[in-house]
Amino acid sequence: MREPDPREYTHERLGEKFAEALSVYDTARRIEVLVDTFLGEERLRGKKALDVGTGLGFFAARMKELGAIVTAVDIGPQLLARVRDTVGCDCYCVDVLSLTDFFGPDRFDVVVSSECIEHTPDPNAALCQMAAVLKPGGYLAVSTPNKLWWPVVRAATLLKLRPFDGYENFSTFASIRNTLGKVNVQVLQEVGIHLFPFQLPLHRWSRWCDRHLQFLRGLMINLCVLGQKHTTR
Repeated sequence: MREPDPREYTHERLGEKFAEALSVYDTARRIEVLVDTFLGEERLRGKKALDVGTGLGFFAARMKELGAIVTAVDIGPQLLARVRDTVGCDCYCVDVLSLTDFFGPDRFDVVVSSECIEHTPDPNAALCQMAAVLKPGGYLAVSTPNKLWWPVVRAATLLKLRPFDGYENFSTFASIRNTLGKVNVQVLQEVGIHLFPFQLPLHRWSRWCDRHLQFLRGLMINLCVLGQKHTTR
């Protein structure tokens, strides 16, 4: 299997500061869209679900609450130890670009990954790996930052307004759609969240924008995509 680059361990290096750096509002919104809206109990209960780049385990925990049989993976052993203790699911130290080497193809009914692929050297390859371990008919729910906002995020990093120092390879809806189309995954839904930075204390207005201004989703900060793997090629 591939040996990850040191830049991919940025969240592991942060340790306890990782939780402090997260936005509770942003995390909750991504859980609402990827898990509650895209999947829900109907698509999760009793299903084998893989949480890729689990981080602190928030998505794994929510899927478990909805009845899924959850497996969580990350490249950070300290993060996985925390998830194993707090969520109580199976946890494995696996690189997203080596999922098929570890699990083999067609293993999971659901694959969820939030804000992970941009921290790899090749987000498109990461999507392909997720699709490969997904069973035919299974669902892939993924979120990642919008490439349009990369200059703003990069400026904030250079000004030391945020602690992340690893890869930040952002995507577009078009690039995600194109990649998934090549690996037999049909995009069912595309949702944008955060028309403006979620650090601003305007969360009620932000939610309103998310609900009513989806025609502007290509301008929003985070891109959320639901896909389904075809049962036949």
